[in-house]
Amino acid sequence: MSEKARAARNLFLSENFGVLSTISVDIPGYPFGSIVPYCVDEQCRPIVYISHIAQHTKNVLADPRVSLIVIERKPDSDDVQAEGRVTYIANAQDIGAGEPEIRAKYFRYFPAARQYEATHDFAFFRLELVRLRFIGGFGQIFWVEPKEFLIQNPFSFQEEKGIIEHMNRDHSEALRHYAGGVGAVMTGIDSEGFDMLVAGKKRRREFDSPVFTTEQARQAFIAMAKRPA
Repeated sequence: MSEKARAARNLFLSENFGVLSTISVDIPGYPFGSIVPYCVDEQCRPIVYISHIAQHTKNVLADPRVSLIVIERKPDSDDVQAEGRVTYIANAQDIGAGEPEIRAKYFRYFPAARQYEATHDFAFFRLELVRLRFIGGFGQIFWVEPKEFLIQNPFSFQEEKGIIEHMNRDHSEALRHYAGGVGAVMTGIDSEGFDMLVAGKKRRREFDSPVFTTEQARQAFIAMAKRPA
């Protein structure tokens, strides 16, 4: 993986919401932006859960061309233009009811969103990457192609689910340590790191080097548990 692709993925995987820009139906030809949460699928493609009565959903159903802008959040920074950011240019695809694994993963990251299922009005959309623009700071401006950015998660849905359940059930103190001494719930893992919910907010920890098997992940967790929080 190139350094620019790694930097773009790290930013994208660390955040969980962005500005979704769609092509307006009501004002033809003009962009329409709105805030949406997202998680990613097994290839780092964002999944959004949006209502059919929302303006952006009506726009997507009429024209699937979208972009998702994700900005690095640094609480101690006063200059938003100095932050890293990714513009993910894509085609939105309605997933329908054919991928229950996506539904389960999204609700791990956003448990409060499960209440919307009862309305029968929300739907999952996958954003299929066309091209990505990454800005990491002064002089760090790159286009990143899909083949560089989209990397298969080495853990299947069942493997990931097993690791998450094991960590949450048997290693809550380790998760507390990884989260800096506060309670945390693990929500996802991939080759580059793992995600937790801490007081309802996403927090990501990266591995020192990529992991590709459950044993490598176990060793990485052990090594991290031995370090100061």
